[in-house]
Amino acid sequence: MSKGAARPRIYASDIMAERQSRILRAARELLSDGEANLTINRLCQRADVAARTVYRAFGDREGVIQAVIAEHMEAILAFLAVAPLKGDIDSIFREYDWITAELFRGAAFAKVIVGFYFSQNPRPEALASLRSVAYHRITAWMHHAAEQGYLAPALDREQIALHQVDTEYVQFNKWAAGQIPEYRVADELKANFLMTAIIASRGKERDRLTNLLADAHARLGACAAVGE
Repeated sequence: MSKGAARPRIYASDIMAERQSRILRAARELLSDGEANLTINRLCQRADVAARTVYRAFGDREGVIQAVIAEHMEAILAFLAVAPLKGDIDSIFREYDWITAELFRGAAFAKVIVGFYFSQNPRPEALASLRSVAYHRITAWMHHAAEQGYLAPALDREQIALHQVDTEYVQFNKWAAGQIPEYRVADELKANFLMTAIIASRGKERDRLTNLLADAHARLGACAAVGE
């Protein structure tokens, strides 16, 4: 390369990619203590980058949070893909048990995710990322139900999926607000899923799911009585 020749673009790209990785890692560490803990100044100090680098890579503070959440959601999907969801209710219930365990393990960060979902003007790309895990779960169930012949006909599957995602986040939001204690979260999520599944199913399977929901409500009632 002659003296004064421009460096290959790949060199600059590699440097920027490494900086972005540092920024995301630092942002996740800060968010693990709650959203208020993340400021651009703290982020720059933790990641050892200039503020202009953060703005260039992510646009603004919200863009940083969005990127951290997207990376987190992608990691969850990748983990779950190791043992693909079969789509049956038992598999979905086991996944809820795992999800809630992860929720409690990183509660402060989980509350950041929930709060971001209910922000006033969420960006479309942020919503797509936030919905990805729950959306994958309900669509897997509908695919399985269709294969087994108990999915109700003439359904708007997209509307059902988005309804389920929204109501699931409502449960998470109740937990984040202290309205649902930890010991009830998994059962609340399962009951919520069953209500959607009942709407979308037919025949004997719908009757079975209705019985499961009655059992779930009985357990929740018993838990509430003990909790009181």
